[in-house]
Amino acid sequence: MMGTILDAVLDRSILFSFDRSGFLRHARSFRPGDLDVDLTGRVCVVTGANSGIGRAAATALAARGAEVWLLCRDRGRGEEAVASIRKATGNRRVHLEVVDVSHLAAVRAFVERFAPARVDVLIHNAGVLPATRQESPEGLELTLATNVIGPFLLTHLLQAKLAAATGARVIFVSSGGMYARRLSLDDLNRIRRPLRQRTRSSGLKKCMTV
Repeated sequence: MMGTILDAVLDRSILFSFDRSGFLRHARSFRPGDLDVDLTGRVCVVTGANSGIGRAAATALAARGAEVWLLCRDRGRGEEAVASIRKATGNRRVHLEVVDVSHLAAVRAFVERFAPARVDVLIHNAGVLPATRQESPEGLELTLATNVIGPFLLTHLLQAKLAAATGARVIFVSSGGMYARRLSLDDLNRIRRPLRQRTRSSGLKKCMTV
């Protein structure tokens, strides 16, 4: 009971949560059998899937037989990821779609051409944190467009395909920085507030499933 309470408290902070100690705390409750599943016939979409957590997730899904769609900004890196995942898992049902989720027109175009009748798993993993203010093609601040608006639009447009699946899951992968700064609803597009110079992200993330 004390361990559960401690986890709940620490998980709401950055302290001892986004480093190795956070993983080790939660590893105590991992059940290896939970990963012994057959995802054959399931359709999974992963954004930012050519590297890091997105690539690891796509590989794990493919290894369990799922049909996996990698949504990547860069065609070359995406093609390399697809080839590598197919070779590692023996699963040929791994596909690439070149999509920049910060570009809302590109998100709409992808959904219009996306053939599968349903989506069982949608993982929003793509994210950016530039050091200076940048804008998407639609004039949105780039971090907001990539991490919030684009994923919202993609989920909305895929809603019918998600509803067509049994027990569909939408998963958001977010940086621990969301715990360190309040969301300013009065200036979401960062017009009045200049961005502070940022250092490189540690890459430590958490997942939220809905």
